[in-house]
Amino acid sequence: MKSYTITIGDKTHIIGLQELENLDRFRVLAGGKVYEIKVVAVEESDAEIPSIEVIEAAKDQPALAHKAPELLPRTPQTQPPDLPEPEAAEELPHEVRAPMPGVIMEVSVSPGAGVQRGDQLFVLEAMKMKNPIRSPREGVVAEVFVHEGQNVNYDDLLLRYQEA
Repeated sequence: MKSYTITIGDKTHIIGLQELENLDRFRVLAGGKVYEIKVVAVEESDAEIPSIEVIEAAKDQPALAHKAPELLPRTPQTQPPDLPEPEAAEELPHEVRAPMPGVIMEVSVSPGAGVQRGDQLFVLEAMKMKNPIRSPREGVVAEVFVHEGQNVNYDDLLLRYQEA
């Protein structure tokens, strides 16, 4: 699922968009909800805006929300949010990737550092918003692949954990 930043009026939103097998159908993650949509009519002229029909709320919303947590609505908090506990069968990630394009403003860890779930690893600035990137697991940092001021793209490798 690719993430996009859209601005409506003076508000900026981050949405996720996934093209489905049918060329006119998409899965959209917006405001913490997942929708399956169909583009009803598209004119060749740029002046025409396509009609969009919401088919249904996607049945696998929790799975998509887990894979794209940066697209969920956020409320200001002073404490880091509680991360959901991984399911017993779920394998812990061995690396951390960029959830969206932006600039690394802060690197909070270095190789050899021990981290806990929820610890801040990086601060990524995207669309003038500073987004903390937190550790999805407990572990030891093996490699950090970015530095402060570096531009990153969606899904770029930021960090790798040591094998347990």
